[in-house]
Amino acid sequence: MNISGSGSLPGGDYQDAINISGCGKVTGSVSCTDFIVSGSGSVEGDLRCLGDAKISGNGNIKGNMDAIAVSVSGNGKVGGSLQCEKCSASGNLKVDSIAANELHVSGLLRSDGDVTSEDAVIRGGITCNGLINAEKLDVNFDFGSSANSIGGSFIKIRRKGVVGGLFARMFGKKKVGFFTVTDSIEGDVIDIEYVVANSVMGRDVKIGPGCKIGQVIYGETISVSTDAEIEHCDKQV
Repeated sequence: MNISGSGSLPGGDYQDAINISGCGKVTGSVSCTDFIVSGSGSVEGDLRCLGDAKISGNGNIKGNMDAIAVSVSGNGKVGGSLQCEKCSASGNLKVDSIAANELHVSGLLRSDGDVTSEDAVIRGGITCNGLINAEKLDVNFDFGSSANSIGGSFIKIRRKGVVGGLFARMFGKKKVGFFTVTDSIEGDVIDIEYVVANSVMGRDVKIGPGCKIGQVIYGETISVSTDAEIEHCDKQV
């Protein structure tokens, strides 16, 4: 099914791909093999793809979104939960919550709820009002980032050394130097820099420069930079 220029398509179950080029919308929940937007497209309900969903430009899914692979370049918004095997986003992605086995973001990810992934790589920034739960989390933030809490097996957070990032300029964001965690960071191996957190708990913990931590609890090894601030540091017994 194709929408070219400006037009609309009723919701329903389609046995083929939906292609929107120009400006188009689906006026209800929809199921299809693939969903492709180039320009501006919206779904006024849930979107279920048996294959891939690709959005280049502006895409707005007002309900939940379920697909095998999701690719967003530009601006993508999912009003409900986003679930997929693999999500690749460059630019700006806003969701209520997201669960993806593989999550690769270059730009800015905003989530009102939890972010769940087996392998999450963030390049740019992330704002999560819930829990970031990832087996492996690799963050290299370009401007200010935040989360309510973080949990996982391997957690690595770094700050890019460039003073101004591309996406910081694109989204009008002034670069902020910290990743702020309201509650706690808990994992097996934790290696962080320029992180502000209430508490950090892990087996092997490395607190790098720029960190401001209320309490650190470690199981086996601890390393603390001279440029880090820690109020309390205790070995777990």
